[in-house]
Amino acid sequence: MPRGPAIPAGLERVEVPPEAGDLPVPRFVDCFLRDAEDRAATYGDRVGRGLFVPGDHRHAFQILQWLLRTKAAVRGAAFLEWGSGQGMATILAALLGYDALGVEIDEGLVAESRELAARYDTRARFEHGSYDPATPGLKVFTAKKRSVVYVYPWPGEEPFFLRLFDETADPGAFLLMCLGPEDIRVYRKKGA
Repeated sequence: MPRGPAIPAGLERVEVPPEAGDLPVPRFVDCFLRDAEDRAATYGDRVGRGLFVPGDHRHAFQILQWLLRTKAAVRGAAFLEWGSGQGMATILAALLGYDALGVEIDEGLVAESRELAARYDTRARFEHGSYDPATPGLKVFTAKKRSVVYVYPWPGEEPFFLRLFDETADPGAFLLMCLGPEDIRVYRKKGA
């Protein structure tokens, strides 16, 4: 297991078995991912303020599916993506049956997310807001009452997100932190 940042006392690291990466990804999901990635390639400066970075969404789909198969999460569980960007993880969660919400600070990406969700007829929802209580003027979305939270932090932000999740998540909630290709760390809030 790769070493990561120090884990707050209220969280525990959850080992994802290698076979989770072998779970089937339906053809329509691969088609959606290719389409969304093609759309992202056209953004330029139009959305994201040059800060848009795609994550490993195929692997995220497999881990979200693994949580359902192991009954660590149930269909209809509340899913939140912090910094949802184009909304791909949120849309994938909705396709799996999660009650999926993405929060994004960039209004252009919120509009793109909503358009992409509508294009694929999903119930994924997107809000203009922030996860950071220090962001002035925006609605803040915390991990409270969320079963699964997904985030792809910028390098060095991992401790911030671990602390934020520890401070706001309910016992038993999961944090999925994407750190790169096929490197999604899973944490669970202790106490459930």
